[in-house]
Amino acid sequence: MRRRTPSIALIAGALSLLPFTLPAGAVAPTMPVHTTSIGGLALPEYIGPLEFIGEHSGPEGARSASYSYRAFGLALEISVTDLGEGSMPDGLHAPDLLQRYEEAKRDVIASTPVPGLKAQYEKEVTLGPRSGRVAREAHFTVGHGEDAASTWLIFTAAHGLVIDARFDAAPGLGEDALLSRGEILEALGQAIPDTAAPVAAARARARAEAEAAEKVSIVWDPATPREESRIWLAYLFARAAYAVSEEGGAAAAGERDASFEEEVHGRTTAVNMFRALRHTDARVASAYFSDIDRVEAAGFLREYVWTYLHRDSWGAAPPGLDLAGFDAWRATHLKGHVPVTHGRIRFRVASGGAGERL
Repeated sequence: MRRRTPSIALIAGALSLLPFTLPAGAVAPTMPVHTTSIGGLALPEYIGPLEFIGEHSGPEGARSASYSYRAFGLALEISVTDLGEGSMPDGLHAPDLLQRYEEAKRDVIASTPVPGLKAQYEKEVTLGPRSGRVAREAHFTVGHGEDAASTWLIFTAAHGLVIDARFDAAPGLGEDALLSRGEILEALGQAIPDTAAPVAAARARARAEAEAAEKVSIVWDPATPREESRIWLAYLFARAAYAVSEEGGAAAAGERDASFEEEVHGRTTAVNMFRALRHTDARVASAYFSDIDRVEAAGFLREYVWTYLHRDSWGAAPPGLDLAGFDAWRATHLKGHVPVTHGRIRFRVASGGAGERL
């Protein structure tokens, strides 16, 4: 069995307690998107009332990832698995894909311990009017009438990626669930790239990250606050991947000072991790990253890195920095701010040992 996902009963009970308010403008054309680390799909911040809440490990280890959305009484998990370039044709009819689809249906049944699960239908559906892509869809229910909870399994493949989405709706949400189900189909059609180029780029990034793991040691700081450990680990891994990409095979062994763009990349990753953790757990607190959250939201993260984390090796300021605007902004919004960094990275030979400690 590939995975276990939450049962309809658990989702109905837990998500019915969650408030949801759709912000004004959530459907605007400029809505933020999240590019998946596996496959390079562009998933929107909102799919109807469903809000993106983060990425986590997928059903098949390092080659897959899952992307979660939540709303009042609704839960969506989109899993993307990369089988490799040329591994199978697009569409639905390759024998391996049919086998995976059957496994996905069995997973839905196995992860729903409530008796009475019924398959309502299976059919091919179009992923939105503009994409022209098709998917297999299976609809399951538990209960009767208005008291029925629903699950939809949506399954397709493109550019060597297997994409399956599980959408759960609590009892009493029939009309809203049907509307959201249509919006999910369209969002998936728009998220899958028309060409294989974004998928190839995502594979290249994954290879760079794997290379970084071989060439770079994470030098962990034991003074890192426990509640910030995942944030700083994300920062260090982001820096490591960027450094390998930037230096290629020319990096000298030893500890590395970040380039300007590397530091911007690391801090961007860190603040996004902070936001994701805070979204799922209101108890997550960090005075430093609360400041950086405000900086990034105001559009001054690059100016912040140049001003507070400057190194002589960076040379002249890159074009486009609004340093005067940032100085005026920080006089009000960053009073008493102290820059913080926990951990370092070190290039080592490929046969070297594990990460060192300070």
